Amino acid sequence: MSFKIRNTIVLVVVFVIITGGGMFYWLYMQPKQLKAAVREIQRIEKELVDFPQTVNAVETLTNQLADTKRRYDSRSKEIPAFDITSQTYAYISKGIDEAGITGENEYVKIGTLTFEGTRNFGSIGYNVYQLTDGESVFESLYKFVYFLENGSRLYKIAWINMENKEAVNADTKETRKYLVFNMELHAYFTNIKELNTSIAAKSLTFTQSPFDPFEPIILGAISSEAPPGEMDVKGFDIRAILPGKAIVMYSGDLMVLHLGDKVWRGFVSRISPADNKVEFTLNEGGIVKKVTKTMVFAKKKRQ
Repeated sequence: MSFKIRNTIVLVVVFVIITGGGMFYWLYMQPKQLKAAVREIQRIEKELVDFPQTVNAVETLTNQLADTKRRYDSRSKEIPAFDITSQTYAYISKGIDEAGITGENEYVKIGTLTFEGTRNFGSIGYNVYQLTDGESVFESLYKFVYFLENGSRLYKIAWINMENKEAVNADTKETRKYLVFNMELHAYFTNIKELNTSIAAKSLTFTQSPFDPFEPIILGAISSEAPPGEMDVKGFDIRAILPGKAIVMYSGDLMVLHLGDKVWRGFVSRISPADNKVEFTLNEGGIVKKVTKTMVFAKKKRQ
């Protein structure tokens, strides 16, 4: 074989190899790479489209984290690791002291505190207590409930029943209005140590109690006897009536009444010499009425 023919064959073989490799790369490898490049371009374009939403989501989560941390740091409740009856009784006693004395020796009185059992939910739970036969005026009870709900310990009033009562004071003859109540109280505890204390816990500031919704318009129990030092119209005996004043006998004493003078539960509202009458305006437990006393002349005996 001549040198020229051999070189031609070598060149043909090299051409075939190069051409075959190029065709293989162009027809088989390049489409795969092109598809991969297209997918990558589409992924990048999608990320570019979703980028503002991602930024918004990150910003929202950042704000939620800051708000959660702020609320955690500012929480005013301390949830102890355990709760026992004596501990709850001491806290309730503190609430009674915080409610203070309202009016004339009026404060929250607890009849019976009964432990009803424990409700446990893993890391947190509560003990159930029944407070029965409690007694208080509305203002003191309001402050007591406010303390339980807003104090440093986590307590929940599951339910409360209240009933309005009235009783006449044997000494002053005044009607005492008060509430008797029963309630179920939940005292919480937890084994999460971070909740056992609070860096924001502070002393409780009470707000003014609202209008008493239990205040009766008309009293159901009122005294039939006047207290010492008060003049009861029922005991008046009119002896003389002059313009602007009346002379009456009361409990063996002779006294002078003028228009507007105070009597038990009311005042002198009218003096009428022409009619020989004295009118009194009385408020008997919310019922306002007029009571008229007339001068009675003694009849002369015939000879």
